[in-house]
Amino acid sequence: MSKAFYLLCALFSTIFMRYYADSLPICAPSDCGNEVSIKYPFWKRSGTAVGEVCGYPDFGLECSKKGYPILQLKTDTYYVTDINYVNHSITLVDIDVMNDTCPRAQNNVSIGNISLSFSNLDMNITFYFNCSSQPSVVDAVPIKCLINGQGKKSYVFEVGTDIGGRTWTNSCDAEVMVAVKHDQIESGDLINGFGAAMNKGFVLDWNRAVDCAECELSDGYCAYNGTARQTLCICKDGRIVAKSCKK
Repeated sequence: MSKAFYLLCALFSTIFMRYYADSLPICAPSDCGNEVSIKYPFWKRSGTAVGEVCGYPDFGLECSKKGYPILQLKTDTYYVTDINYVNHSITLVDIDVMNDTCPRAQNNVSIGNISLSFSNLDMNITFYFNCSSQPSVVDAVPIKCLINGQGKKSYVFEVGTDIGGRTWTNSCDAEVMVAVKHDQIESGDLINGFGAAMNKGFVLDWNRAVDCAECELSDGYCAYNGTARQTLCICKDGRIVAKSCKK
């Protein structure tokens, strides 16, 4: 083992003894004031002594003034309204649309290169905003609440829907893809149901981080030091090891 690794282990051991010497559970849960529990592999960025010591580095959550944890994805910011630690899923609501009866999505949902993936509970929908021409399909209905003062119209379709030739989309100011939960669109009425559905959010599943697999399978907690850019494993007996708690 390298000298740097042993020094890093010593640092983590010191932190462990400082915060868990009183038999507190490793990676103790916290919250932002509401009912969403923040615990491994998530962690609270502020107001905690744990920091990045325990959890996945990209799973750090900030606390909002509304009491919801906030997760930053690649292109947008989201309230975390639920974390299901049994199903390994997290429910997110776009911070810009919460409590808006006629939300106007600003950015595509983009997960980026972190250990999250879309759930099979989700459906992807695409908005076409401020269009000066209309789709050629017969049943295309504009969104009434998004018709602007110049008479331009906006549309929404489930991804994969036949919307006719795409020439008309060139007349739209923006095309934005987001996700909602299937069960929030009653009777397939996307035109009238998208607002309420977006307020209920969408679900992402989290996957075991590659660098953490061996640690977690040995009943340890994956730790990451941002300064050293090194992944370690915190064992329940207080040991700090490179990958696995198995002796």
